[in-house]
Order: sequence, then C-alpha cells, then structure tokens
Amino acid sequence: MITAHDGAVPSYETGTSLGSFADEIRQHETHNSLARQDPRNVPREHLRLDAIIVPASRPEWNLDQAITLARATDCWLLILCSRELRSTDAKRQLAARSYQNAIVVDVPKGYSHELFHFPLLDSVRDELPPARNFYTADISIKRNIGLAIARMMQWHHIFFLDDDIRDVSRSELRSTVDMLSSFAAAGLLVTEYPDNSAVCHANRITGAPQDVFVSGAALAVDATADIGFFPDIYNEDWLFLFDYAAEKRLGNSGFNVTQLCYDPFTNPRRAAWQEFGDVLAEGLYAMLHHGLAVDQATGEYWALFLEARRNFLEAITTRAQDSALENRDQLVQSVKWALKSLQTIGPDLCERYVCSWRADLVDWTKRLTGIAAMPSIQAALARLGLEPAGPANGAVGGVPSRRADAVMAGPVVIPRFESASQIPALSFTPR
Repeated sequence: MITAHDGAVPSYETGTSLGSFADEIRQHETHNSLARQDPRNVPREHLRLDAIIVPASRPEWNLDQAITLARATDCWLLILCSRELRSTDAKRQLAARSYQNAIVVDVPKGYSHELFHFPLLDSVRDELPPARNFYTADISIKRNIGLAIARMMQWHHIFFLDDDIRDVSRSELRSTVDMLSSFAAAGLLVTEYPDNSAVCHANRITGAPQDVFVSGAALAVDATADIGFFPDIYNEDWLFLFDYAAEKRLGNSGFNVTQLCYDPFTNPRRAAWQEFGDVLAEGLYAMLHHGLAVDQATGEYWALFLEARRNFLEAITTRAQDSALENRDQLVQSVKWALKSLQTIGPDLCERYVCSWRADLVDWTKRLTGIAAMPSIQAALARLGLEPAGPANGAVGGVPSRRADAVMAGPVVIPRFESASQIPALSFTPR
C-alpha cells in the first residue's frame, strides 16, 4: 500500500501521460464504484466486534445509539469527549442506561502527542488557504487515538460511529463488521440527511446528480491491517480510506443510516473552510476512476482538476441564480466563499500536500508497527498522556465483564422541517 522512502518528501514522476485524460478530468457525482458491495448470497464468518469508538462532541443524549449498539454486540464502547461533552456527562448517561463496559476519556483542547505528529504535513500548514482557520476541529486526532488504542489493546475489529448518526441496527452493524473478512474497511452510507460538503449539498439542491460515499461516520475497520491515519483536514476520512479504495479493499455494506439534519448554508464561510479538503479528496478519488496511481497526482494533474472544480462551482451558482429556492441567497454566498477559497489553492500546493501526506504515512506505519501491546486500558491511555474517566459502574478491565442481552437498536425520531431556514443554526458544530 505504501512505499518506503528516506525521510524526504518524494519527488513524483508522472507515469502514464495525462494527455489522454485531460478532457475527462472532472468532479464525479458518485464514487460508489470504488467501494465494493458485499455479495448477499455468500456466507461469511461472523466476526467479533471488539469496540465501538465514538469521537463525541455533542451533549450526552447523543450517545444513546452507540450505547444501544455496544450492548447489543457485547463490545467495548470507547467515548472520546470534547467540546459540548464532558466525561462526567457521558458517565451519567452510561449509568442511566446501566452500561458499564465503556471507556470514557476527556480529550483536552489542543491535545497532542508525539505519536500523532506528522512533520511533513506540519511543514506545509502555513501554506494552506487562510479559510482553513475559520473553524477548529478535533475529530481527526480523536479517530487517530482510537486507532492507536486499538493496536495497544490488540483489538482486531473496531467500528467508528459519529455521535450524530442514527438508525443503525444490530444486524446491519454485524453484517458490516463481517465484511472485514474480505475488506480492510467497510462502511454504511449516510443518506438521510446526506453526508456531503456544503457545495455538494448545493449541487444536489440545484438539480444536479450528487451521491454520498462511505465515510468515517459509520465505518468498520480491521485494526490489524496496514492502516493509515486521519489527517487534520476536512474529508480526513476520505484520505484515510484512499488506499483501500485504490486496492479494492474498501467495502460498502449497502445499508443506509441517518445523520442529524442541519442547515449547511447558515454560515457561508463553512464552505470556504471545507474547500481545500474537498478539492484534495475529490481530486484524488477522481484519479481512481481513470486508473491513475497516487504518484500521478502532480502539478499537471492538479491544474486540470482545479479548473474542473472551478467549472463545477460556477455551474452551481448559475443554476441557483436561475432558481426560486427559498435559501438561494445563502446557498449562492456559500458557493462564492468556496470559489474565493479555491482561488488561493494552486497546483503546486496540492502536489506538495499529497507528497507530504504520503511521506508521513510511511512514518506513521512504522510508528504504529512499533507500538507495544498494553496490559490494560489504563496503561494504553497513559502511553498517550490521557486518563480514563472510568465506566459508569466500576473498574476498567481488559474485556467486557458480562455478555449483554441481544437488544435490537431501534429507530430514532429525527426532527423534520418545512424548509432549511427552520433548521436551528447551532445544529452544526465542527468536530
């Protein structure tokens, strides 16, 4: 998956000429051909789910879906708390649900650890678009903590679940985890409310085809595989999954789940904040549709894709200005902010970022391989400079203390709104 290097940023040489693809390079409305479906008629081994990992940032009642699934599958529940959620609140919710096989950790603001330092990506940080500083998110570091703890605890199969995801049943979770017998990672699709960036929401709303893709929001991962890391950037999960998609080791369970709805256009600057990560992810996955390797993500390629991205955004504004959409002005402003951010992104920057990411990826793999197994979760967290807040009822152990009843995760009522303007503005909190 990853080729070795001598510590320097590699200099890529273009393999196949891009000339034959130049007119076809574009932003794709769907990438689902890159995630293989699970054949339903093929018997699969039932795999043990070791842990559900929740990078939590919302109030404690948003943990109910994860608690229900952890109880139903008799696995650990690792809750990484920050922002609107504190460990005391999470523990109170666990106690109310009588679930004790949970590990609750407060992730301090600005937390860092040498294991999660990516020096080459850090070296290009100051070159990234200024809009990247509009929001501060911590979901990447929390997911990376989850990966490291999985290695230390020798967990084989883990499931990342965002705290705004609903309507995941026990049977769907088990079927998705079972796909890890054939895939390195497998996910469910977040179709309602669709898991898209602001400009992709705008693309759909203005009448163009727009799909969703497997994401980190509801994702099973083989923690024993050659795994990557989640970069500190929007669409960090797409970069994490890139090599799996390229090697046809990414699975799509075919099940759909729900995300809490929000108005993506409340703050137009959100689109600008997302733009660099959206460009990188969409551009990298567009390469896979043409069978191009990551070492062909050169300045030549990015110049072509950036022009295609500009055309994509301008087409949205043209359709929106000719429409009678209630939220037209906010939508158009969001896309204009994205265009403004796009103007600060050059082909050379995209190439340098990809080079740095690939180099740091090699070093990350070496670091992860060298992580020793730990005798307890306390020892694992101490290795990361963190402390467990403890489960709801008693001491933290190495394995669940009892087998939970097989409880089916039930439906969750999602608020409905007559129009986007009625959606509460505060429902979006960058994680």
